[in-house]
Amino acid sequence: MRVGYKKASVVVAGGGVSGFCAALSAARNGVETLLIERYGFLGGMFTGGNMIVLNCPPSGGTGKEIVDELMKQGYAKRCPDDPPNYPILHYNSEYCTLNIVYDPEMAKIVLLKMAKQAGVKLLFHTLTTGAVVENGAIKGVVVENKSGRQFIEADIVVDATADGDVAAFAGAPFRKGQTEKAILFAMTMLVRLSHVDWARISEYSKTDYGLDKAISKGIERGELPYYKPRTLAMPNYWGHARPELSHLLYEDEALLWGGTVEGVDGTNADDLTRAEIEVRDQFMSELSFLKKSIPGFEKARIENTGISIGVRDTRHVIGEATLSGEDLLEGRSFSDVVAYNVKGYPAHDIPYGCLVPKGIESLLVSGNCISVVPGSTYMGLQLGSFNNLKDIPTMWTTGDASGTAAALCVKLGVFPRKLDVRVLQKQLAAQGALLPDEKINELASARLPSGKTVRQFHEESLAKMKKYWEKKETYDLLLH
Repeated sequence: MRVGYKKASVVVAGGGVSGFCAALSAARNGVETLLIERYGFLGGMFTGGNMIVLNCPPSGGTGKEIVDELMKQGYAKRCPDDPPNYPILHYNSEYCTLNIVYDPEMAKIVLLKMAKQAGVKLLFHTLTTGAVVENGAIKGVVVENKSGRQFIEADIVVDATADGDVAAFAGAPFRKGQTEKAILFAMTMLVRLSHVDWARISEYSKTDYGLDKAISKGIERGELPYYKPRTLAMPNYWGHARPELSHLLYEDEALLWGGTVEGVDGTNADDLTRAEIEVRDQFMSELSFLKKSIPGFEKARIENTGISIGVRDTRHVIGEATLSGEDLLEGRSFSDVVAYNVKGYPAHDIPYGCLVPKGIESLLVSGNCISVVPGSTYMGLQLGSFNNLKDIPTMWTTGDASGTAAALCVKLGVFPRKLDVRVLQKQLAAQGALLPDEKINELASARLPSGKTVRQFHEESLAKMKKYWEKKETYDLLLH
């Protein structure tokens, strides 16, 4: 192994959604920052995974800066507010009017320009494969690429690998999956279609809302072999009952949530291989059905697929604080808030302790692998918080927080666990990442088509889910 290959004050492992924001925030705060990314571009699922419909606008910070720049250049807009969004959409309520669609290729360019301007050092086509720990503190990471195997030294490491790889390599504790069986969310491939005629699809859907008639016939003919119902009591995203589609930036395009591969683990290479193969069989059968049975899809073709299958859920590092499903349902606030669960406005606080792993010094986590309870508030085998927090606008905020914290730790010469959160909060507020109450209230007061505010819509949804879990817990107790 080559030692001394590279060195930086802050090393960020993973240049995806949150990792990009972490590296940018660290560099803008004046510390030498190296960003390690396995692909040849920045943004992860935001740019290369075809997750090209944001479920809501970012509330502030780097995320808002990204979207504002894309909109300024004409490469993003609010999701088209017209009938095609309603009969067969992925986001099945008026909340979808908050969606933002964008051009992922131009987003790659925007992110790269931002990183260069901030002075972020980049190392592409490189996989983080290990961590070096001395006296309970991480000293750097082991990487592998075409140049061989190397050790990269760092004062502070931010794990933004989505799977908590660095934290796991370093020996940090983590949670994985729901219940004692550690059941994980299903995986899905995002498929971008072109040559789609939305006007004809909309017209057809008026007589076959939700495509129920066509789907029923397709199942009878054996054209949709993997279709099956999805219920609230199932593991998250298991089951696939209908095509899930969304209108995109360009008029003839559609995003297809293609396939549902169950019982696979994103930290297992054999499982990932099986998932990549199986999902293609699934979405090809679905596309064939759409072309044959739904007017408007006759000429549809695959423009591209995600760089890899979408892995939703693996490791969640156990931190000094853990955000639970109960925290979300009760709307709890935290004095050490540094990031937000964004639902059109900062709907819930994410405390700093969720970014600080137990047992390892000089390490922060960001994005999917922060300290949460697996599951969600609105479906699954157990009440959790993770599924509520995995959306891109939320992950941008944890990236801002972890990167800024890393920079402050370097400047102040302290471990993340000893960082005064008030200093971090002050800096995040100065960067527009933490918002004053009046701004939060302004965003929460935005009106949906029904006249409800975004806050009313979200709180009503939480109230329904609170009743659901209360009933489910009572039923489970009766069973046992």
